[in-house]
Amino acid sequence: MSDAQQLPLDGIRVIDLAQVFAGPACTRILGDLGADVIRFESASRMDVTRNLILTDNDGIDHHWHRASYFVIRNTNKREMVVDLAKEEGREIIRKLVAGADILVESFTPRVMANFGLDYEALRKIKPDLIMCSLSGYGQYGSMRDFGAYGMGLEPASGISSITGYAGGPPMRSGLSFTDPYSGFVGAGAILTALRYRRRTGNGQYIDLSEQEAAIPIMAAALLDFQMNGRLAERQGDRSGFAAPQGCYRCAGDDRWAVISCENDAEFERLARATGHAEWLDDARFATVTARRTHHDELDAAITAWTSQRDHYDVMRTLQAAGVKAAAVLDGKEILFDPHFKARHHFDIVDQPLLGKRPVQRHVAAKFTRFEAKARRAAPLLGEHNDEVLREIGYSDEQIAKLKEDAVIAQEPNLPVPAQYIAAALKLPYDRYLEHGILLAVDADYRDQLGIAE
Repeated sequence: MSDAQQLPLDGIRVIDLAQVFAGPACTRILGDLGADVIRFESASRMDVTRNLILTDNDGIDHHWHRASYFVIRNTNKREMVVDLAKEEGREIIRKLVAGADILVESFTPRVMANFGLDYEALRKIKPDLIMCSLSGYGQYGSMRDFGAYGMGLEPASGISSITGYAGGPPMRSGLSFTDPYSGFVGAGAILTALRYRRRTGNGQYIDLSEQEAAIPIMAAALLDFQMNGRLAERQGDRSGFAAPQGCYRCAGDDRWAVISCENDAEFERLARATGHAEWLDDARFATVTARRTHHDELDAAITAWTSQRDHYDVMRTLQAAGVKAAAVLDGKEILFDPHFKARHHFDIVDQPLLGKRPVQRHVAAKFTRFEAKARRAAPLLGEHNDEVLREIGYSDEQIAKLKEDAVIAQEPNLPVPAQYIAAALKLPYDRYLEHGILLAVDADYRDQLGIAE
């Protein structure tokens, strides 16, 4: 497909005042679908993800341009660095709103009103504006002003109450799950509002509580309580509807595969595929109920088989026999997996100061008429200040004045010299390896991918 193909959101302009994960994931989806996304940062309060996961662990030179976490969420965007604490900075937003379609922000609820940039103020400038506010707990209610990150929203949504092992405490997942999930929900809400505007001519305000966005994930536990008065119990890898079900150790360091059998026919296929037809004559494993009662013994028997085999081999062998199984993939395996490669899930982006890097797509769907992919690199700090200001009518003299007055910038204004911050951010990989925090460090991963320069 050609890069010149028509994209669904061509001609739609998005003002992006979101930071960190949820909001940038939302606006990246809009950018992948063709929208002109203009993101904003402050020189004194950059997006904190510019300090996370410095590529190649070398951040001494302009470390704020070298963070992979930021790059992945912000491809397909342009960027301005504007001081919204100054009236001239807020005026830039107002002028952009006049020609924009969507504004996305992720401040706590009081912030936009304090800036005089709340929806009621902005709709006077652009009556059909669609504004989406992503906040932890929503724009009203007793918790509206609480700050929030994904690591807290996951338990606040109830998810952690059913995550963990029987008899143990609640556990959160290994990532801030509600962040990307909220971003995807936000993108869907905005697309719905665009459709509504096309039909009615009316814009609207979207109040998205990231806590509430995650509630549907609790559907089964909520339904069980509503219908039966039962509270879900933590079961670890196991299930009330399948036996065996679990995550089984395979050959190699930290290699695993998951296996699940929901009925006797699937268990029979598992037993024969593993070369253990004798399991079928064992009274402990004769029925799903019996297998649940003797799950520990069955797990030990299955592990004796999986531990001698590669996790991919376990998956392929059992899938060929009609048993639900999957290899547990780590970050490197996902990046190098031939299935993802065949489906073009990673785009190679030529990122300034970094070179070519793989960036995963945020819209997983494959379309026959267009590709929702990363078409341009993530922006440098304030990279498009002049470009965007000229588009909304600022003269070169006015732009020079904004720079002189520090209303716009292309360098951070930090209380500590940048080189000290960069040195502090340098990750002690040797120590991480020694302590088992990391399994391995592949400094030559770009050579392995064939994208080294």
